[in-house]
Amino acid sequence: MRTRPAGIGNVNADWMGSLPSKLSAMPLKYLAVPGSHDSFTFWVDVHAPVGPDQKAYVKYLATMFSVLAKKVMVKWSMTQNLTFREQLDAGIRYFDLRVSSKPSEPGSEIYFIHGLFGHKVRDGLLEINSFLGRHKKEVVFLDFNHYYAMDAEHHVYLIHMLQQVFGSKLCSDCAVENITLNFLWEKKYQ
Repeated sequence: MRTRPAGIGNVNADWMGSLPSKLSAMPLKYLAVPGSHDSFTFWVDVHAPVGPDQKAYVKYLATMFSVLAKKVMVKWSMTQNLTFREQLDAGIRYFDLRVSSKPSEPGSEIYFIHGLFGHKVRDGLLEINSFLGRHKKEVVFLDFNHYYAMDAEHHVYLIHMLQQVFGSKLCSDCAVENITLNFLWEKKYQ
């Protein structure tokens, strides 16, 4: 069931920069932007505990039938089979992100999650930033839409991490309804 598009390579890595000027001048809300669901779940840690995003009975079953339960969970937790870089090279620009701390772990570290824990969020953001550094006219949309086991300290940590990783590439304009690619390129926002 795990397939990769044959021969795609990075043919779509610069699609935004290749758009006709009529489209780059159009508000982004009118552009179809390819995205992925549970974007960074191409790998999950079968050795970590079941995530706080799961119901109590799922956690119970995973405790009772550890190896078998986690083998089943891996099959529905991993919704992507392309890595961060492969998704970006394939043209994905919208990322659906679910994040969580590990409740038993001290500190503020946060991870991608979908039933089971995945990579550290910082690692994914660094991969995106590396891509953006090589593709100056590409823009990504990060939709952090589910948070688990996160208190105020974790949220502050995430905001500082975004600022540290992306710096001046972050768009600070709140009136997003009329933002165009031309505007973002002019300001060097990505």
